[in-house]
Amino acid sequence: MKKVKSYLERKHQTIPPNMHSSFLSRLSDLLKEGYTFHESVTMLLPFHVKDSETVSKQITDVQRSGLSAVDVFKLLGFPSRLLLPLNLASVHGKLQQTIAVLGVNTAFFEGAKKRLNNLLLYPVFLFLILFLLFTMFRVYFLPNMESLIGSRVNVSSDNSLSWTGYLLQMPNIFFVTVIVCSCLIILSNMFVKRLPIEKQLLIYLNLPIVRSWYRLLLTRVFAREMGGLLESGMPLQQSFEALISQNEHKVLQFIGNQMKEKVIHGESFSSAVLLLGTFTNELFHFVVHGENSGYLGRELSLYSEFLSQEIERKLSRYISIVQPTLFLILAVFIIGAYLAILLPIYNMINIV
Repeated sequence: MKKVKSYLERKHQTIPPNMHSSFLSRLSDLLKEGYTFHESVTMLLPFHVKDSETVSKQITDVQRSGLSAVDVFKLLGFPSRLLLPLNLASVHGKLQQTIAVLGVNTAFFEGAKKRLNNLLLYPVFLFLILFLLFTMFRVYFLPNMESLIGSRVNVSSDNSLSWTGYLLQMPNIFFVTVIVCSCLIILSNMFVKRLPIEKQLLIYLNLPIVRSWYRLLLTRVFAREMGGLLESGMPLQQSFEALISQNEHKVLQFIGNQMKEKVIHGESFSSAVLLLGTFTNELFHFVVHGENSGYLGRELSLYSEFLSQEIERKLSRYISIVQPTLFLILAVFIIGAYLAILLPIYNMINIV
């Protein structure tokens, strides 16, 4: 009970995930209007947190202790993927711009999640109805048909009942397969997370389906954060140090360390990107163009924006495929149900 009470208290003291985008957008607007960070957060808390008074006191204590704005976001329940750019924004000084961009990106992913939930609601409901129907067929219909056909012909020699039994097991097979695959993916991910970063990269970059997405996401994070640091006027070595000092993204920390070593040993930034082999091929060309033009930070930021649009486009396309795929599976189940009913009936007609 103490754990449940603690969980509920913590839940009332954090911003719900579906309100992260609105909080970030409003916070960015207030900062742009000239309000301080503490004033902006205090003004927004009553609209986003249930126990706003307690949280306001905690935030005041955090800032009096000399901690950064990232600790405030961590206290409000923001995930690590959002804490990373906020942490680096406190380094290069573009906190308001970073919060504005995060607000837009978070709003898209919240919308995509909501759209996916809406698409899944109706098919999942139909799946449950079909599962109940198939269960009723197995419990009532199949035994009655077995007894009826058994009184007229030898059941062991009748293949229609065997096929009926197999067809009525389709939903069970599908649900068991989904559950087993989900458990295997979760356990495999937990196992990989325990490995050293170098082995994690090796595994993710060699998986057929995961490889392209992982490169895309990793390249976007690197280009966005490195571009922001360089665009603020920070030297290359100091930018690498900022990536290495953060703890929100261990893979980015490892990559920053590897690239720093290559640059120290005489490699150019573009050569280090190419030799590392963990990014998309287009990043190398953007980096070369940025080095030649003298606007490397801006080139990286532009490429990260391009990758964000690419990720949104691919995600929208995959979401649009989900519902037709589920309806196709439902159609197979419905055809199986018809066959399960008609096969014994046709067999009885032949007997008569």
